[in-house]
Amino acid sequence: MKRLLLLGLVITLFFSSCVQFKYLPVPVDYGAKFSFKPDTTTILLINQFDFNKLKINNKRKLDAIKSGAFTATKYAGNRLTQIPHVRVINLVDSATVSTTADSIKDLAAKYNSDYVLALTNFTADIVLSGTTSSVAYYNSDVLVNFTLFEGNGIYFRKLAGAVNEPQSQGIYLGLFASLVIHPTVGGNKGSINSSAEHATDIAVQDYFPYTLTHNRLLYNDDLLQPAVSEIFAGHYDKAYNLLLPLTQGADAKLASKAAYNLAVVYEAQGDIDIAMNMAQLSLDKNKNRFATMLLADLKAE
Repeated sequence: MKRLLLLGLVITLFFSSCVQFKYLPVPVDYGAKFSFKPDTTTILLINQFDFNKLKINNKRKLDAIKSGAFTATKYAGNRLTQIPHVRVINLVDSATVSTTADSIKDLAAKYNSDYVLALTNFTADIVLSGTTSSVAYYNSDVLVNFTLFEGNGIYFRKLAGAVNEPQSQGIYLGLFASLVIHPTVGGNKGSINSSAEHATDIAVQDYFPYTLTHNRLLYNDDLLQPAVSEIFAGHYDKAYNLLLPLTQGADAKLASKAAYNLAVVYEAQGDIDIAMNMAQLSLDKNKNRFATMLLADLKAE
């Protein structure tokens, strides 16, 4: 009987501890990390990667990799033209993806461009990602590297993107057989091109604004539950009226938790400065790692 009572107590404590926290999805819009000049910007696209360095004798495979490289370069140009006041000149040929040997400074002067975006590396492969029973799963593995030069040819920034994406599945005939019988790069040009675009998205992502959803922890103690319910209902004003008095109470730990929850409320509404003040108030009342992490994130928003 005592064992049953003890087990019941443990279960009760476990479930009571589980309801002390809830998580609120908070989408946050971030600006681009890097930007071009506000007026018209011209970017020249070239290829500086010598595909002979890959030492690929299989023409079909080499053609698929060149196709992926051209797709990556063309897609980079399409993405960059989505930035206001940016125009792109593409010198990369779809058939040969020939290497441009001229100096960056000379090319920029010739085409009157402010920047030169050069493809500097492209690799692609189809790899075995895992097996389940008699099924083998394969991924497209693509890496793309660009270098963005200023028109003077001196200053530059390296841009890289890599993806490893589900590509296909087939019958698993054992480790040795899988080395001989498997999907090939040459036979999967479409998958390589698709992954090349996704890798390029990653390479140029710092030039675009983006939205990141943070799953923010909320303290859900008994005295905080009414406010938390209002937060999840989207009634931020009601939550504010419930939480603010608690931040001024004599219970320092409760005040800290209430201030932290208020910081999340303000972040959800886009009031980052006030959210930072509340996160700092939470730390002033009582040190806690959640407020510390939130404050660090808020400073980056």
